[in-house]
Amino acid sequence: MLSNFNQGWQPQSRPLHFSSVKVQGDRSLVAASPGKGIYHREEYGEWHRMSDGLPHESMVHRLQTMDNRLFACTSKGLYQLRDNRWENGGLAKSCYQYKEEWGYAFAATDDGLLYQIGGEWRPSAYKRTVVYDFLFTPEYLYIGLEGGVGMYDRMTDQWAGFPLGVGVTSIAADRTRLIGATDSGELVVSTGRGGFERIRFGDMFVFSVVSRLPHVYVCTDKGLFRVGWLGSRLTLFSLKPGLPVTDVDWLGSELFMATLSKGIQTMRA
Repeated sequence: MLSNFNQGWQPQSRPLHFSSVKVQGDRSLVAASPGKGIYHREEYGEWHRMSDGLPHESMVHRLQTMDNRLFACTSKGLYQLRDNRWENGGLAKSCYQYKEEWGYAFAATDDGLLYQIGGEWRPSAYKRTVVYDFLFTPEYLYIGLEGGVGMYDRMTDQWAGFPLGVGVTSIAADRTRLIGATDSGELVVSTGRGGFERIRFGDMFVFSVVSRLPHVYVCTDKGLFRVGWLGSRLTLFSLKPGLPVTDVDWLGSELFMATLSKGIQTMRA
C-alpha cells in the first residue's frame, strides 16, 4: 500500500481525464492525467496531485506496480515512487512499459528493450527501435514494436519478427491467442498459423488491451469490451458502453476504469 499522500497537500479540482490507473490494497487510487501529471486519492478522499520529482512537461505513458512498488513510465524516463517523491533509477530514455521477470527488470523504451543488471541498464533486443510493450509467457517473450510484433522463443533461443505496418502499443493474451492494440486504433490478433491479422471494428478506436486470465479486456473510445470467441472468430462483448476507457485495473472482483471524460469509473467484473 502507498503511504498517506494527503498530509500537507491541498486538494485539486477533480480531474476528469485519465490515461492510466492503479488501485492499491487499501482501495486508494493512483492515476495519470494527460498533461497534468499523476494524482492520488484515498477511498473516500479528494484527488491530490503527486508529481513531485517528475520532470516538467513529462508525459506519463503507463503506471506500473511491482510488489507494492509504484513506477511511472514517462517520456523523460522511468521513475519509482520513494518517500512520496518520484526518483529516476538511471533510465532517462522515453519509457513505455516496465516489468520484472526471469530475475531481471525490463523496460520498453524508444531505443529498444532494456534489462537491468547490477543497477545498470543494458540493451536486450531491438536497439534503435521503439518498443511499446512486452509480454512474458513460459515459452515466449512477445514484444510490441513500432512496426509490428517480435517474438523470442526461450526453448530454441530464436527470434522471429512479424512486420505489420503499424505500431503495436499494447499486448495481452488469453489462453489461446495473443491480442494487441495498434497506434491506428485496430486490434492485432494471432492467427494460430504463425502470423497476425489486423481487425478494425467500424469507427471504434482501440486504446489498449489488458489481460486478466482467462479474459482479455479492450479499452476503446466507445467503451470497455471483453474479447470472446465464436468458433475461431473474435467478437467483443460490451461491458461499459458510451465512455472512452483508456485503462483498467482490478481489486478482487471490482474493476476500475480510467476514462477520458468521466474520471475513474468502477463496476463489478
